[in-house]
Order: sequence, then C-alpha cells, then structure tokens
Amino acid sequence: MFDEIMATLKRYPDIDHLRLNEETVLSLPELEINLDRRKAYYNQKEIILTVKEYEILCLLCKNIGRVLTYEQIYQAIWGADALGNEKRAIGFHVRNLRKKIFSVIPSSSLTIENIREVGYRIKKAAWI
Repeated sequence: MFDEIMATLKRYPDIDHLRLNEETVLSLPELEINLDRRKAYYNQKEIILTVKEYEILCLLCKNIGRVLTYEQIYQAIWGADALGNEKRAIGFHVRNLRKKIFSVIPSSSLTIENIREVGYRIKKAAWI
C-alpha cells in the first residue's frame, strides 16, 4: 500500500508534500521551553508560570548573556512605552520567576542577573 502511494506521488510531482509541523523548542542546559505550547520544563516536568513570567523567561533566554534594559523588556512584554514604573513591574515578575524556576532547579547553573539601574540578563554561572 505504501509503495502504491509513493508511486502515485512520483507520477504527480505538482502535489505538495505535507510534513508534520515540528515544534519550536528553546533548549538550555537545565531548561526546555516549548514555544508552540508556551510551556517550560525541567527534566520533562512542567514549571507552572504566569503569562508574564513565561514571556520574560523566553525573552531573556532568546537573548542569553545579553543585558536587556528595563525599557526593552517592558516594551517587548507589555507592548507599550514605559511610564516610569517599569522597574517595579518587571522586578515583581522576575522575583516570582526566580522562585519558581530555582525551587524546581535548586542547583541550576542558569542565573537571572539584575544589572543595577539597567535591566536583567540570564546567564550560565560558568560565563563571565
């Protein structure tokens, strides 16, 4: 049966081949983020995050090692210009994010680092 299907496909080269969509996954040493499902995992165990925590985590992980300013984070996550209270809003979500991730991965080599008066970055402990 399979051979017949393949023979038919070869006779009609204009037929588009369908492929299963591969899911986009962001992989870090101890963390896996499935971007299509909007979920974060450690050893295949889901880490329950709020929408903002998840979005901040993705943003920092996509820019691993790079310092993102409060303004950059606020604009990317909230989609608006910062009005002066962005440090407090972002700091609140980052604190909760740290607690959730590092309670699941206590000996993690990943760190969400605050760069005072500038912003945040996520880095591996072995870096810098």
